[in-house]
Amino acid sequence: MEQQLERIQLGISKLKSLHQNVLIENDLLRAENTTLKNKLKECENSSTLASQKQLIDGITDSSTSSEGEKKQMKLKINELVREVDKCIALLNQ
Repeated sequence: MEQQLERIQLGISKLKSLHQNVLIENDLLRAENTTLKNKLKECENSSTLASQKQLIDGITDSSTSSEGEKKQMKLKINELVREVDKCIALLNQ
């Protein structure tokens, strides 16, 4: 009878240890997941900005000839993009 109780207690101790290890691993995985999500958002933002810049450069290069006109057109496009972004943010609220 005492041997059975000792085996049960030993089994419980092992289960507690395994449970603690799983909890630690779970916390580590959650932290890694959060980090990866943040990196993904940064990459998406960077990609979006690069695409916008490429689009703006393509539009201004093909439609104007002077540097002054290109610069003004880029500024206007950037202003319009910011306004659209604000509208999207308001819609998402």
